Amino acid sequence: MDKEAPRVVRVNALRIEQRKDVPLVVFGVNGRMIHQFASVHFAQRVEDGELAGYQRERVSRHIAAIHAYLQQEGALLPNAIVIAFNKTVAFTPLSNQLRSEWGTFGTLSIPLSGPRETKPGFIVDGQQRVAALSELEPSRPFPVVVVGFCSDAPSVQREQFVLVNRTKPLPKDLLNELLPHIDAHLPDNLRLRRVAAAILEVLRFDKNSPFCGRIRGLGSIGDGCNISQAAIVGLIERSIKHGGVLATCSGNSYEDTDIEGAANVVSTFFQGVSSVWPEAWLGSPRNSRLVHGAGIYAMGCLMDRVMRDVNLTSERSVESVKGRLLIVQRRCAWTSGQWPRLNCAWNEIQNTSQDKRRLAAYLVSEYDKLAR
Repeated sequence: MDKEAPRVVRVNALRIEQRKDVPLVVFGVNGRMIHQFASVHFAQRVEDGELAGYQRERVSRHIAAIHAYLQQEGALLPNAIVIAFNKTVAFTPLSNQLRSEWGTFGTLSIPLSGPRETKPGFIVDGQQRVAALSELEPSRPFPVVVVGFCSDAPSVQREQFVLVNRTKPLPKDLLNELLPHIDAHLPDNLRLRRVAAAILEVLRFDKNSPFCGRIRGLGSIGDGCNISQAAIVGLIERSIKHGGVLATCSGNSYEDTDIEGAANVVSTFFQGVSSVWPEAWLGSPRNSRLVHGAGIYAMGCLMDRVMRDVNLTSERSVESVKGRLLIVQRRCAWTSGQWPRLNCAWNEIQNTSQDKRRLAAYLVSEYDKLAR
């Protein structure tokens, strides 16, 4: 007996070619059906820290609010759902090759899938709307506009997800997870962030890095994962942008940055940090200002000063860093006591711009004074 032919929904569509390798299709469909041919690819870390997916988690409250609105008479949902389709979705031009100045009219054939089957589409934008639409009663059809693009490449899907959500900012940690895996040209405000996020990724998953298992994010679990991604990304961005030690790794443009080399600079410095202040390094931001946002900022400024004098090709580079940091070891109050010259207790240092600058200026000044 032959296997049952897969169910297919056919819709009238307009194909538009902005890029020949990634054609676009625009069509209307009952919103309740979308979950039958498109799924959500949640961002997660799999084996060896490899990134899979790109979507944020469901927001139940948001979905409930959309659902309540869609049940009302006169509800309007003009925003298009954006879906990335694989090659099982086929576009057939009209037989008379009817075209407009914008594209080609035809029929789009989309295979429908069961709950446990792989779907031909991934939702790039509109996951909360699709979830709300799927919960409507069968007696409540709700047509929506869908813009699809045909690409199996995860990098293209992530690229569109990030760019579509520029007006609705993504959580910063999720943005940091995605940016290193986007190959396309990005807006200026994201180019440096992509470099910093790529360096962050090396620091997080290199087993020889002092940050391995310490930075919060996808795939990081346990109480020890308590260092902020934002703090490390900020440290990297400042050093590159303002002529710090990492600027020597960036070449003529951000795209030329030696990611591994920059990660080695940061890793070597903080290996020295963890050796000089082991207890403070293993603490949490609540009981150690060393791994607090203010401490990371200040140590980043000190890194720019210390690492200019360290030979990274030497087998004793970490010992060299350690020897330099010992100069200021007793001038720090990471977990108890008072900060000399700052006139405050160890835990009065807060994650504010003023306190971060004060602590950084103090550490660099003490180092310069005692290293003479």
